[in-house]
Amino acid sequence: MFFVSRMLEKNIDAVESVTEAVRYLENSELTNAGVGSNLNIRGSVECDAAIMEGKQLMFGAVGAISGVQNPVTVSAKLLTRQLGKKLSLGRLHPSVIVGEGANKWARENGLYTVDTGCLVTDYSRKTFNSHKTKLDILNEKINSKKRKFTVQSQEKSEESCAVLETEEGIQDTVGAIVMDTAGNIASAVSSGGISLKQPGRLGPAATYGAGCWAYNQRPGKPGVGTVTSGSGEHIMKTLLARESALSIQRENNVSLGLSNSFKESFLGCEQIKQQLQSEFLEGEKEKLAGVLALGQNEDKTVEVLWGHTTNSMCIGYMSPTLKRPKVVMSRLPEGGIPGQSFTMSGVSV
Repeated sequence: MFFVSRMLEKNIDAVESVTEAVRYLENSELTNAGVGSNLNIRGSVECDAAIMEGKQLMFGAVGAISGVQNPVTVSAKLLTRQLGKKLSLGRLHPSVIVGEGANKWARENGLYTVDTGCLVTDYSRKTFNSHKTKLDILNEKINSKKRKFTVQSQEKSEESCAVLETEEGIQDTVGAIVMDTAGNIASAVSSGGISLKQPGRLGPAATYGAGCWAYNQRPGKPGVGTVTSGSGEHIMKTLLARESALSIQRENNVSLGLSNSFKESFLGCEQIKQQLQSEFLEGEKEKLAGVLALGQNEDKTVEVLWGHTTNSMCIGYMSPTLKRPKVVMSRLPEGGIPGQSFTMSGVSV
């Protein structure tokens, strides 16, 4: 974050700065993005990434891309191409490219590609082997025709699934929001997706309105940027990044808007002793997600807020008034239930 702050001080724009912030996180083996990403069911890496800028509201994303260490750089290139001239015959530049086509487009546009094996770490391979073994054992038991074995498998398979779900509970998609000296906002996300996913699976990090959102301040509308992390299918079904941003703008209050977006669009809320659920997630017992939001108020003050239903969420932030970046590990309050409880906090910068 410190180097991004220095970039902004040199008047480098929000898009380039947020791209560099996420690229740095993709290079870390500690995150599920770029190097060290989760492996799919075939034991290979496929990543999603997206970026959105708030001035012209352009969006660029790649999905299920292999052989690229920094998928966010491909997303950024897609975005900047849209800001330039159209293709021949008046054709529009693509905003989203997936799979093999995304890798080919990256190579053709001078972006760095690698052997897919370079993205696999010892830890990601170990995690894959553990999850794959559990899955194979479970499938073998389910397919057994012996009644005795089937009864036993029903008891133990529930235990196996519970263990896998517990390990899968760590949602470590990365995201960043930047506002530059001109007031432009850009948001970006990157993810390796869920462990043992199907090849070609597209996650929220590559889905418009789900993984990130950015909107510059305009007359009557505050500037806002959001990024999300958590259970991908839940985030995509609720378009959580966009809905959170729109809620903040409707309320013209960052904290109230973010809280309402979770209560009304994602988690549900209690009114007159009746539990109201999101119509898109009705019947889901655990709704896991986290949102990081940046809001620019009418008086030009900026707020950074985060809210989540996951057990924890790690946040870092930096501003010109701070000498060093601040890091927070936010956790649900004591007694909170992941997927059912919600917590929120933030700072004015």
